[in-house]
Amino acid sequence: MAGNKDQELARVVSPNMLAVYGLATILGAGIYVVIGEIAGEAGYLAPLSFLIAAIAAGFSALSYAELGARFPHSGGSAVYIDVAFGYRWLTWITAWAVIAAGLVSAATIATGFAGYLTAFLPIPKEVSIPVLLIALTTIAAIGIKESVWFMLLCTGAGLLGLTIVLIVGGPNIVDYPSLVAQGFGSSEGWAMGVLIGSFLAFYAFIGFEDLVTLGEEVQDVQRSLPRAILIALAISLFFYVSIALVVVSTLSPEELAATGAPLVEVVRASGYSGDFLAVLGLLVIVDGALAQIVMASRVVHDLGKRRGGAPAWMAAINSRTQTPLVATLLAGAVVLLLALFFPTGALAGATSFITLCVFIAINAALLRLKLTGRAGGDGIVSYPLLVPVSGLVLSVVLLAAQIFAAS
Repeated sequence: MAGNKDQELARVVSPNMLAVYGLATILGAGIYVVIGEIAGEAGYLAPLSFLIAAIAAGFSALSYAELGARFPHSGGSAVYIDVAFGYRWLTWITAWAVIAAGLVSAATIATGFAGYLTAFLPIPKEVSIPVLLIALTTIAAIGIKESVWFMLLCTGAGLLGLTIVLIVGGPNIVDYPSLVAQGFGSSEGWAMGVLIGSFLAFYAFIGFEDLVTLGEEVQDVQRSLPRAILIALAISLFFYVSIALVVVSTLSPEELAATGAPLVEVVRASGYSGDFLAVLGLLVIVDGALAQIVMASRVVHDLGKRRGGAPAWMAAINSRTQTPLVATLLAGAVVLLLALFFPTGALAGATSFITLCVFIAINAALLRLKLTGRAGGDGIVSYPLLVPVSGLVLSVVLLAAQIFAAS
């Protein structure tokens, strides 16, 4: 039988593979591109912006870690809303909002990949985008292990690129203290710059929310899921802060903000060719699109199988690939259409808004479960009440800041 709605997802993802997948969802294209914009706002204090952003994102990540271990279902965020509040309409809205944000994000990444590729090869986006998305959708459809292994290769390429930046630009860090002192002397609005930089850096840390959608495919999920989220965040924080130190010690904030490939320019400024790093950056960009296709298909699977928010045939697990094949193919097709025919740049702005709204709801869900005695005391990881409260407050503040900045 090609598809069976009663067949379960296979637990084939090991704890180590999950940690790699988590790192791939967080440590992606952001550090290769957005760090220039962050430096343009925070100046020489860009590393501080990343640290603040990690703290802000960390509380929501811990909420996801506990909820993911407690309710290991492919629906992720929608499951937690359903369990905590019990309103089916709210569950459906949450699920489809997460799916929509993921698909738009994947389309945005695909168009970015096409634009970046033209720096090497004169291939029109009408060719490169379909080839890319057909390849990624095929990998996602073949199996979750194959998807994780592919992301492992891309993540390895990304880490290699970051390591190259640290090696060639690391010696410049000796100038950092004097540069910071100089920055303080020439800027009066440094505190606001750091806060704006933190707001931008916050989105470089998200991705852990996609990790929980693999809850039904992970071995020893109650221990490995929280561990994977924490490992991914810790490694990402190390590289983000380290790279930020190197780039602002090598180029001025103004130079970094003016380039679309800041890490490539750092390598060139250190006396080396940046072409190899640019190729590695292409592989890192691919990671994010694949992760979103995988995530969307798992949420659709949960909706169709358990919560009535999608047709049952979309939830069917293919007996050969052990993946939600129809949902995966549909997700890839939607991303392709968005990337080719819609202004994804305009739509992408809504993804961060949706993400923060979901974070608010998730922290509120864990808070409700704790206050009603439905969380804790059962051997599953349980964080203090401070975690969902802080995650809720910080997400509200970030959402308000985004609304204010857009007005």
